Amino acid sequence: MKIAMIAPVWIPVPPDGYGGIERMLKLLVDELVVMGHDVTLYGAGECRTMARQRISLEKAPTEHMGETLYDAYHVGMAFREIASEDFDIVHDHAGFLGPAFSSLLGVPLVHTLHGPFLPETIKFYSAFSHDCYYVAISEHQKRCYPHLNYVGVVHNAVDVEEHRYEGVKEDYLVHVSRICEAKGTVEAIRLARERGWRLYLAGKIDPGRDREYFEREVRPLLDGKKVEYLGEISQEEKVKLVSRARAFLFPIKWQEPFGLVMAEALACGTPVLATRWGAVPEVVEHGRTGFIADTPEELAAYLDRIDEIDPWECRRAAEEKFSPSAMAYGYQEIYDKVISMEREGRPAREASVSR
Repeated sequence: MKIAMIAPVWIPVPPDGYGGIERMLKLLVDELVVMGHDVTLYGAGECRTMARQRISLEKAPTEHMGETLYDAYHVGMAFREIASEDFDIVHDHAGFLGPAFSSLLGVPLVHTLHGPFLPETIKFYSAFSHDCYYVAISEHQKRCYPHLNYVGVVHNAVDVEEHRYEGVKEDYLVHVSRICEAKGTVEAIRLARERGWRLYLAGKIDPGRDREYFEREVRPLLDGKKVEYLGEISQEEKVKLVSRARAFLFPIKWQEPFGLVMAEALACGTPVLATRWGAVPEVVEHGRTGFIADTPEELAAYLDRIDEIDPWECRRAAEEKFSPSAMAYGYQEIYDKVISMEREGRPAREASVSR
């Protein structure tokens, strides 16, 4: 199968630091190539994958993230080349331009939804609900707006080899995520302090509201002894930190579409304690790979039960559900389904009616 894979323009594939979509794309592209598919990645910056690569910009415009000019240039260049070649399918991860112009492409386009549904994005997707084929990254995400032309749900994958399993744990907890109110940073600190646990925080802090939140609510709780913020750490440092932790705290307060950090923790053999928001119940199996509660206050009681969770069960669940091969085979089934529908003369706008 000849596949065109369109990455977001903002960060190279794979990323050096932050970049969940780009990390997932590296795994997907390489696994599809290993499976025998002919994959061309349309990206920016120094991309390192097993696919053929078409680089729109020599340097990824990370500092201009969100500016339409760079996004339009990248997707426009990709569409121009795709239209002139004999691709079987296009798999788009680049945001809104793919669905908006997919009906003009002449090649079936599968678009993975990586973000949450907000009022403004719902308005957009409703206008292009049947112009392409949509894939959700969780059942929860799909339920949030079920009115699109969905052809499946595929969970994101983690590099189970890179996230090495560690069965012997040390006496500390971790909260590795973007530092912000929605991710429950303050709640994680309070949970650990109330039960006397040492907690390491790590993750990026975006300027503006998130930086204000950190300075106003998080920094006063840091003491450098029981609660320590390590900054935005490297992938290698993150794996080392998470793999040795007794548990991963994730008391989120928003409708998380997936939650890749939870799957990464499980791959390390580290149980996850999370609040019941978004796709958490799809990632964490209560009583087997961690504990789920409705509120941070209810989650506190499970800190005394961490030893009930077998680290190897966490690792095994990650290998079963979140491995690169599981993700790649999931997408291969979707590609086959879409191509079959196209050959039968059922264009994208009719796909949802046929199910």
